[in-house]
Amino acid sequence: MAGHGLALVCLLAVSLIFGSALTPAAVAQGGTSEFTLQAGSFDPDAVAPSGVSSSLIEVGSVNGFSGTVNLSCQVTSQQAATNPPVCTVSPASVTVPASATATLTTQSTTSTQPYSITITGTGPTTTFTTPPVPLTVLAVSPQFTISVTGAVAPTSVPAGSGAQGVVTVNPVYGYVTPSCPQGIACGITLSCASMTPLVTIAPVCSFTYPGNGPSLKISGTTPASATLTIGTFGPIPTVASRARNVLGLWFSLPLLGLVGFGAAVSGKRSRRAWGVMALFVLCGAFILTPGCGSNTPSTTTPNGVTPANTYTFTIVGVDSNGVVSSNTSTTTSGPTVSLTVTAPPATP
Repeated sequence: MAGHGLALVCLLAVSLIFGSALTPAAVAQGGTSEFTLQAGSFDPDAVAPSGVSSSLIEVGSVNGFSGTVNLSCQVTSQQAATNPPVCTVSPASVTVPASATATLTTQSTTSTQPYSITITGTGPTTTFTTPPVPLTVLAVSPQFTISVTGAVAPTSVPAGSGAQGVVTVNPVYGYVTPSCPQGIACGITLSCASMTPLVTIAPVCSFTYPGNGPSLKISGTTPASATLTIGTFGPIPTVASRARNVLGLWFSLPLLGLVGFGAAVSGKRSRRAWGVMALFVLCGAFILTPGCGSNTPSTTTPNGVTPANTYTFTIVGVDSNGVVSSNTSTTTSGPTVSLTVTAPPATP
C-alpha cells in the first residue's frame, strides 16, 4: 500500500507540474457570480513606438446569466510615461456570452518601457478586473522610410527624353532632420543607389527638393516630398545651313544701279523719289535673302545613345548624421521605380 501511495503522490506531482506548464501564463481570467472574464495575451506582446497590439476578450455566463456586461481597459506602468499607450475595447458593451477585442495604440513619442493592461467587466450587480497582461514598448532609434507617391511618368520614353515622379520621406519613431550650424546644409539627401541592368550609357536620375534646396528637411511627423527626374541620352537635333545668302544681295545691284542713274539725271525733287525707291529695293533684298539659302535637318550624338531596355532604380536616402532610410515593412533598402527606354525616332 505504501508503494501505491508513493506512486499516487508522484503521479499527482507530475500532473501538477505538466498541468501548470500547459496553462497559458499570459491568459488573465476569473469572474463573478454573474459572468466569467478572460483576456488573452496581447499580440504582439512588444511593439515599437507608433505600433498597435490587440487582445481577445471572452465573456462567459454563470448560472444562466444573459445580461449586459460593460467592458473597459486600463494601462499602468511602474515609471512615469510620456504619451502612454491608449487602450480601447470594442464593443464596449456585450450581452453574455460574447467576445470583444482590446486594442492598444502607441504614438511615436510613447515612452519605451513595460506596461500592464487590465480588463474590467461590470455587470448589473458585480464587477471583475482581470490580472495584468504585459506589453512592452521597445526602445528603437528614430528612422525614416521612403515611398514612391507619384509614379514615374511617362512610363516609356525614346532615348534622349526623360520622365518624372514623386518620392516622399516619412519620419518614424519621432525622427527629425539634424540641426547644423548656420551656413551648413543639413537634411536628407536622396539618390538612386543602384540600377539594373548596367549599361555603358545609362540613364541618370536626380532629385529636386522644395525651394530648390540642397536636401530634404523633416519637421515633426509631417512627411516631405521631392521630385525625381530620370534623364536619358539620345540624338540632338542640329541644322546645317548652306551659305548662299549673299546671292540675294547681288540680285538687288542692277536695280540699285538703275535707281542711281535716274537720280543723277533728274532734278532735286526727283532725286528724293529715286532715293525712296532705293530704300525699298534694299529692304526687299534683305527680306528675300533668307529664301536664297537652304537648311538641312540632322542630328548628332555627342553623349551617345542610351540602349533600349527597361531600367529599375533603387532609391535610398541618408541624412547628415549618417542615418540611412529603412522601410520596416520590407527587407529591401528602399523602394524601386522603373522606366522603359525605346530606340530614338529615325532621322528624316
